[in-house]
Amino acid sequence: MLIDIHLHSSFSFDSEENIENYVAAAKKSGATAIGFSEHYDYDAYLDGAEIELADIRAYSDKIAELRSREKRVDILYGIEFGYSKAAESEYKRLSSAEKFDYVINSVHTLPDRGDCYYQTAFSGLTTKQAYEIYFEKVLESLDANFDYQIVGHLGYVARYRKTPDCKILYEEFHGIIDEILKKIIELDKCLEINSSTGDSGNAFLPDRDVIERYISLGGRKMSFGSDAHRVGRYAENCDLLRSFLIEKGVSELCYFKDRKPVFYKI
Repeated sequence: MLIDIHLHSSFSFDSEENIENYVAAAKKSGATAIGFSEHYDYDAYLDGAEIELADIRAYSDKIAELRSREKRVDILYGIEFGYSKAAESEYKRLSSAEKFDYVINSVHTLPDRGDCYYQTAFSGLTTKQAYEIYFEKVLESLDANFDYQIVGHLGYVARYRKTPDCKILYEEFHGIIDEILKKIIELDKCLEINSSTGDSGNAFLPDRDVIERYISLGGRKMSFGSDAHRVGRYAENCDLLRSFLIEKGVSELCYFKDRKPVFYKI
């Protein structure tokens, strides 16, 4: 069983799921750990989006409560930051103040265009132009001035793109993707493999061709996240990913505890 460490509950603005339901699902599946990564999208907040930031105190207290009574599953306290240069100081403050087990550094927005969830983010751009802008922002995010462990859902820009050419192909963007992958390895960060792919046409984010390239470059740190916002999608497609990774000679993934990687056999 792959360990799912990218989960959203009602502590995130876009989920209504009870956090206990995920823990029950993890126990039923036989997973030894489960990780929550509630949204703290200060970038979107600064851009004027009408969203609520996670109530960190309430979230922290709930994790502590769950840990006090759950002995079969290791419950991990994570956070997902939506990267922008303007939000860095707040992320640095919060990541320094809180004892997160891990921080996921994600790019959700195109500069001055908002979240890629909305088609307006692509207005006036070809799909290729939008993707190039996105990848440049991901590359910039790797130098973020806050402590993070995981690079979230590389390829998010394609998840909600509703055009025939939406699928990201490594060969089309190999130059910038190679820069990103090499830098992830150089900085000793972890590449998340996210199974929430939406309309992208990809099996995973990033997809098989990018994962293969990461492995060929010497990338070892990889984590799994379903990005579930409801319990029915917990650990979604983990068997498909496991089979693919084994086929490619990968025998372990990792999760993070106290911001240190814990490797486990898949």
